[in-house]
Amino acid sequence: MRISYRCVFAGVIVFFSSLFLSAQEFPKAEIFGGYSYLHVDTQGTSGQSLTNQCSIAFGGACPVTFQIHPGFNGWNIAPQVNFTNWFGVKAQFAGQYGNIVTIKSNSSLPIPPLAIPGQHIYDFLFGPALSHRSDKYTVYTHGLFGGQRVGLNSSSIAGVSAFGNTSETNFAFVLGGGVDVKASKHFAIRLGQFDYEFVNTSGQHQNDFRYSGGVVFAFGGK
Repeated sequence: MRISYRCVFAGVIVFFSSLFLSAQEFPKAEIFGGYSYLHVDTQGTSGQSLTNQCSIAFGGACPVTFQIHPGFNGWNIAPQVNFTNWFGVKAQFAGQYGNIVTIKSNSSLPIPPLAIPGQHIYDFLFGPALSHRSDKYTVYTHGLFGGQRVGLNSSSIAGVSAFGNTSETNFAFVLGGGVDVKASKHFAIRLGQFDYEFVNTSGQHQNDFRYSGGVVFAFGGK
């Protein structure tokens, strides 16, 4: 049977055109929500250094031991608008909570209860996101700019208020990325997002690291 070259050529054009069009399919918007873990840069401060300073202040052995806990747990929400298959604009909002310093008594003598204020850290960031999309997964990277707001909850010593609700906001920059595994056309699992965060704090800076994981919902697209 003789096959027309015109038919073959037309078939090739249709085939590659369908591949091109399918490659251009992408969600018009996405929203991620899930767990977030932030490791805070303590800038060299340790439990031992605080205990040593306490010993100097007391002129002898410090009656308490300090411990530093740089890990904060919380949440991360990130809506994203996509303009092409690979380029979009993202907003990221995250909240982490913890108690960076705890105190343990070294003496059997009664010591007035000291409630160290809990700390909360909120991030609000915006910037471009680049994605490589396939049928089964999406790999992406982003560079986000905005602010980090750090606050202390109110606390007390022996029932007397010692700390008020205080907070400060500093410039923050995030560079990171992650991997999403698609479960369906409009749903994916974010296996991991890893962010380096630069925070400018009163002329100095700290280097924080965040892990996030959760679910992604996609909207729009063909």
